[in-house]
Amino acid sequence: MDLKKIEIVLHASWMRLLGWTLPGPKEATLPPATNSDYRVLVIGYERIGDMIMATSLIRNIARTLPSGKVDVLATPVTASVFEGNPHVDKVLTLNRRSGRSYAGIMKHLRRERYTVMVDGRVNDPPIFTSTPLLMYAGRARFRVGARGDRKPSIYNVSVPEWNRVDHYLEGLKQLAVPFGVDPAAVDWGPGIFLSPEESARAEEKWKEASALISPGNVEAEMSGKKLLVNLSASSPKRRWPDGKFIATLQAARARAPSMPMIVMGLHSEWASVQKVASAINAVPAAPKLRDAFALVGTADLVFTPDTSISHAASAFRKPSLVLLKREHRPYAPYDTPGEVLPWNEDEIEQMPHERVARALVKLLTDFGS
Repeated sequence: MDLKKIEIVLHASWMRLLGWTLPGPKEATLPPATNSDYRVLVIGYERIGDMIMATSLIRNIARTLPSGKVDVLATPVTASVFEGNPHVDKVLTLNRRSGRSYAGIMKHLRRERYTVMVDGRVNDPPIFTSTPLLMYAGRARFRVGARGDRKPSIYNVSVPEWNRVDHYLEGLKQLAVPFGVDPAAVDWGPGIFLSPEESARAEEKWKEASALISPGNVEAEMSGKKLLVNLSASSPKRRWPDGKFIATLQAARARAPSMPMIVMGLHSEWASVQKVASAINAVPAAPKLRDAFALVGTADLVFTPDTSISHAASAFRKPSLVLLKREHRPYAPYDTPGEVLPWNEDEIEQMPHERVARALVKLLTDFGS
């Protein structure tokens, strides 16, 4: 008995059953948005980096609507990506591990009466997701999603599936087409919006980094370039060793002895953050997510392994050096100056620091002071 095949059959049956009960035509074209009653919800409870990239989809859909805004369904963690975003009205949050959270969101969706619900999660085949249940609860007449050649069921406005070879944003772009967006005619760079308070806290941190390099002459040093280094990664296999960070950053320090640097990482890695920062005369930081975004937004250059920070750098158009497993190139920061340095090893720790040091020195030469 192949349990996986049985699971696939059961999920397919579940999809068909929900598809039969959903309102609206089985296949449709989106009607034009002519008034403020035309409301759109974008479902996107993926990782932080994916949600940052999705801000461009949200912006381009919102600009086709009279209100200029859409609602977003996120997780409690990724919701902060949309703080201050002028293209977002409401941010609904779903804790995927909580039945109570699902019940609350489904009740809320029934009240909201969205015209269109968009499944923005092009990573996951819809047959394995809870999206059909949410769309059933929302009862929207129009449901946009990547269906490929499968028979219509949950989505009645379907777009081609992402081929997983092109950049991730190429898949997201297709979700905007039913709204009348020409993907070739608009900007697809992601966006993060900082509050004045967030920017001010980050600038204070940079002043601290400048004072560490040049005590008593902060203003002079603040006129130069600033390098933000992120240690943390989304999984242990993508976490480069502290010693290799140190060796690489010492080469950068030799190239730019007066450059202010901040080394940041998760609070759980605070010992590593302090160790690396001390070795290169930099300021350590373990900021919360929004403050991490602010450090990226106020930096001039960014060095990071494969994490959400690379996509934050893309949102602020910051020249970056990103270490990325070669097979993950479709998830590289979008249209960002700098270099994506691919690695083929089983784990990133096997990547030689000499190669990274050359790339980082080149980044400083090309974009530094």
